[in-house]
Amino acid sequence: MKKAINPVVELVKAWEVFENENPTGNLEAFCQDYLRKQQLAKFKSVDEGYIHHTGGRAAKPSNGLGKALVRVQKYLHFYIKKTMQNLPIDNIEDFAYLSDLHFMGAMRKSELIHRNISEFTSGTNVINRLIKNGFVEEFNDPDDARSKQVKITQSGVNWIMSCLPDMIKVDSVLFQVLQSDEREVLFHILAKLDRFHTSVYSEMRALEIEDILKKVI
Repeated sequence: MKKAINPVVELVKAWEVFENENPTGNLEAFCQDYLRKQQLAKFKSVDEGYIHHTGGRAAKPSNGLGKALVRVQKYLHFYIKKTMQNLPIDNIEDFAYLSDLHFMGAMRKSELIHRNISEFTSGTNVINRLIKNGFVEEFNDPDDARSKQVKITQSGVNWIMSCLPDMIKVDSVLFQVLQSDEREVLFHILAKLDRFHTSVYSEMRALEIEDILKKVI
């Protein structure tokens, strides 16, 4: 029988590797690095088992991360479409716009469109549709007479609250395979990406991809 490695010896060896790679690292950084590597090893083990079982090919993060995000997004839209069959929703954009107004309060039309990463024309169509259905109303911006703000109406509140329980089911299905700590880590990682690309999208959306690349790297 193979003798188990003494945990203290394992930690000492891990510290030696960490210290060589990070001469100025402290104990807190070591703990974070050690736990991160352990978690990554566990994920890789699960992935390798799945790949072996299905006969697939391993993908590297450098060329597989974007594809994984696209695939998860497609699953998200699949579950949303299933949910919307039972709800009075024309499309997910209506829900997203109205949800922002409900949870964040009144805002300028341009701000609402920008928050939902929409083109101005399509975003305006969504807002006009919500106004026509009585879910949203517009009013003069108190800080800028040239601008309009929009806010949710009581009918809109009733509508969004009637939809919300079923829409929450989408999250339950999509993320049920993740542990609570994994969900939290994923949230913070995606939030970091969102913060970064929010500024990139706002400031560089008119540039070509080569010019964007030069500015962000």
